[in-house]
Amino acid sequence: MPKVLEHNSEAGIITRAIFEHATRISRVEKLEDLIRLNADFARDLAGADRCSLWLTDEKTGEIWTMVAHGVETIRIPIGQGLVGACIRDDQILLVNDAANEPRLLRRIDQSSGYRTEQVLCVPLRSEGRVIGALQLLNKPEGFTDADAGLLGLLGHFAAGAIESERLRRDAEGARLMRHELNLARDVQSRLLPRDPEGVRGIECSGFCRAARSVGGDYYDLLPLRDGRFALTLGDVSGKGMPAAVMMASIQMLLRSHLQQGPDNLATMLTDINRTVYASSTAERYSTLFCGVISEDRKTLTYLNAGHIPPILLHANGVLERLPGDGLPVGLLPEAEYQQQVVTLLEGDLLVVVSDGIVESCCSEGVFWEEQSVEEAVRLDGSVPIGQLPESLFRRADDFAAGAEQYDDMTVVAARLLST
Repeated sequence: MPKVLEHNSEAGIITRAIFEHATRISRVEKLEDLIRLNADFARDLAGADRCSLWLTDEKTGEIWTMVAHGVETIRIPIGQGLVGACIRDDQILLVNDAANEPRLLRRIDQSSGYRTEQVLCVPLRSEGRVIGALQLLNKPEGFTDADAGLLGLLGHFAAGAIESERLRRDAEGARLMRHELNLARDVQSRLLPRDPEGVRGIECSGFCRAARSVGGDYYDLLPLRDGRFALTLGDVSGKGMPAAVMMASIQMLLRSHLQQGPDNLATMLTDINRTVYASSTAERYSTLFCGVISEDRKTLTYLNAGHIPPILLHANGVLERLPGDGLPVGLLPEAEYQQQVVTLLEGDLLVVVSDGIVESCCSEGVFWEEQSVEEAVRLDGSVPIGQLPESLFRRADDFAAGAEQYDDMTVVAARLLST
């Protein structure tokens, strides 16, 4: 049984799935082994009886499965059967009453002696196109939307690894690099909030611009069930897919813990740090700022794990920084953190930036630096919150004067509204 199944919490399962799955597939050199590994992992993770991984054959217009537990290799036309429809229509198909499903290929059951009762098909996408699908069969309690969501996330990484191996076979080095960067950029964009919503008395905004080489910036704006509001900004070391994998895992851990309304952020991050350290390599870690705003209490509770100290611009014009001496997440297993509490006044503005903003560089090699960011926040502190990140970006770009930037640039802001 995979180690991922030893963890009972949903957050633990998801995190272990991403780390362990990504680690395994990074070591696989044969396409056949890569497909088998993905099928086995998906089957065990979902608690299904069988899983087959199907791939498209563009030359013949067919789909084929190299791995099907208990069944020999099969080829069928694209669009035929549930898995064929899943690939043709690029759509997740969840069927818990296969006996009444007209698209089921009953001849396959008849030839194998197997009885299909539940089916979950999840498309595998790479760079905007469907290259195959995972088909899971028979789960006693039935498949759920949660199964589909989890398999969709795993399928995203599986598709990337399979396509990468195909390109390696074709010795297309340049295209392989472009593919892996596009995949990492896609993972990063999926993690960012689509339409961030504040809560009563708090407005927020955020924007991230990925560097051409794709770094590891991520942020989140999260209304909590207890009425508070959380915002996070982190920067994972390194670039490309390894950074994207760690980014996804940390964000999901943070979301899971924050939605439970933790009483102490330090205890929360200590637990997350141990999980991340145990599942990552020595050169992978992440700086992180995590803040929780309570409109009722007019407080900001925060911790800073090696991140650039955020800026708190008070409504009276006083500016202060929010430092912290915590180590980056995943750097050491026994790292300890301390939360801080700041009293807020109506109109106070919190601005968090990544080092890509501070290190915006002009052609002469001079950085914008933190003092310049502070001055920019003072100048833009009264602009509407939705325009603030872009305004700071324009100032950084004006300083850089067209020079290429090599790190992600991210700005997150929140303001306590007047009542």
